[in-house]
Amino acid sequence: MIAASSLRWLRSSHARFIGLILLLELVFGAALLLSVTQLVHASLDAADNAIARDTRDTLLEIGREEGDRALASAVIAHTQDESDAILLLARADGSRIAGNLSGWPPVIPPDTAGIKAKLYRIGDAAPAPYTIAAARLRDGRRLLVGESTDDSDQIRRTVEGALVTALLMALPLAVVAAWLVVHIIDRRIVHIAATAARVGAGEIDRRVPLDGSGDSFDTLGRTINTMLDRIGALLAELRTVTDSIAHDLRSPLTRLRVRIDRAMQSDNPIVLREAIDGISRDADQLLAMLATALEVSRMEAGIGHDRFVATDLGAMLIDMRELYEPLSEEQGRALAVSIDVPITLPVHRELLGQALANLIDNALKYGAGTMTLYLAEEGDVVLVGLADEGTGIAPEREAEALRRFGRLDPARGIAGAGLGLSLVAAVARMHGGDVRFARRNDRFAVEMLLRRQIGDM
Repeated sequence: MIAASSLRWLRSSHARFIGLILLLELVFGAALLLSVTQLVHASLDAADNAIARDTRDTLLEIGREEGDRALASAVIAHTQDESDAILLLARADGSRIAGNLSGWPPVIPPDTAGIKAKLYRIGDAAPAPYTIAAARLRDGRRLLVGESTDDSDQIRRTVEGALVTALLMALPLAVVAAWLVVHIIDRRIVHIAATAARVGAGEIDRRVPLDGSGDSFDTLGRTINTMLDRIGALLAELRTVTDSIAHDLRSPLTRLRVRIDRAMQSDNPIVLREAIDGISRDADQLLAMLATALEVSRMEAGIGHDRFVATDLGAMLIDMRELYEPLSEEQGRALAVSIDVPITLPVHRELLGQALANLIDNALKYGAGTMTLYLAEEGDVVLVGLADEGTGIAPEREAEALRRFGRLDPARGIAGAGLGLSLVAAVARMHGGDVRFARRNDRFAVEMLLRRQIGDM
């Protein structure tokens, strides 16, 4: 059981996260160790080279100014003074004139600086490392100066050992730090998971607690809360729609049942025909109501954006006027069109036309006087709306009028399902805009605000 639990933990994201931090620690530590070591090596090598070159140049200067004897004496004196250095003044064939080497090393060129080599001094039992600088004199003689690197090598080993020790000490600290980070992340995720579990259990009003830090977890929590707010609003709307459907379907279904009962109790063909006609009308009303509700739901789900086409909105309004002008005249109403500026936008032509048809139908049912379809601009927003001379909707009832099946009480006597304005609002939102009730030239107006970039949604 313990082995299985350990195996699960090793497969967990916690173990992978801690392992990743350890790996990064090793990589960065190794890179730091390498870079510092190289820097120390370069600095010590440069110091050794400078000492060897300075000693060589000093001896050469003595030889130039004071002669060969003075140079040999200086080499002997430096050999006695510098017990850890090597010096050699040799003839052209490499044989020793003065110094603590038995002869010129074959691996050392006559003219060089900064070469490292292990050499035997006279009397030494083992070779020692040196940084060597050499020069050829005018008469063919050779001068070699070597600076011992024992001290430099000791410093290198000390620095490398300290860095390795620091890296080994940092590894357990990295494990602790990784565990703390995982623990902090777990605490934040636990709140989110607990909220999701509560919501899944039916507590739709639960929200992820935010600390106001603005970090990624806070942003995630805020996004989840926004999503939950939207889900809550949709559920509330669903309850409202369900209640409204139950209310608005009761009347046509009751009429259907009454007509069917009457038809079953009569053998009169005329009565049967009238009953069948009434049943057909009620069924058509029910089908239209459900089809419109379904269309609104599809639009709110974002279905239909692939059918956007560039459309001359002014020409579309003129077409709508020609289509509804006969019906308007039958009711003694006039239908006009006002176009402030020609505008072409990518739109869903069929749905936008249905929305305009609903506006005209509502104006014919509940409005008064001349109706005007208009097209205008307001900043970066395109306005498509309808104004008439009716009293309109009171500001405190506007939200109710836009709700699905939201028929205002005074209008209950007129046939309808309360879906006209909700469909208009859904079409506007589908096009990246919204619906607004306004006063235009002292007349009540319902207008859709459309974004110019609706085709890029």
